[in-house]
Amino acid sequence: MIMKVLSKLKIGSPKVDLILNRNELPPGSTVSGSFHLYGGWVSQRVNRLECDLVKEQAGRKPEFIEPVTTVLMSKTIEANDKTEIPFHYQLPKELSPTTNAITYRLRTKIVFKEDVKSFDHDEIIVRD
Repeated sequence: MIMKVLSKLKIGSPKVDLILNRNELPPGSTVSGSFHLYGGWVSQRVNRLECDLVKEQAGRKPEFIEPVTTVLMSKTIEANDKTEIPFHYQLPKELSPTTNAITYRLRTKIVFKEDVKSFDHDEIIVRD
């Protein structure tokens, strides 16, 4: 019982990590890698995995660019388990290059039963 309460508080809950093969790419190129799902202290049911491309500028809220992928699943991640899901995404051709003031991130989240979430953020450097 204590483990389930800790898991709902995100202590020992499953985690997601997007591992990219490269994070520095020109506009229009393909980003590839894999999502790594790591089980927590107790098994937990995953409803979906979502990933979005966002643009961040100093002093502003992150700006949603477009959805990258949504993977609907009805999978239970067992305690201390690890699952890999392949990832491929083509960057929009019209992206401005990354600067000191403009950065891009892939914002990944897994949504568990009862709408508990776990997040990961990975920077993409856009170069001409």
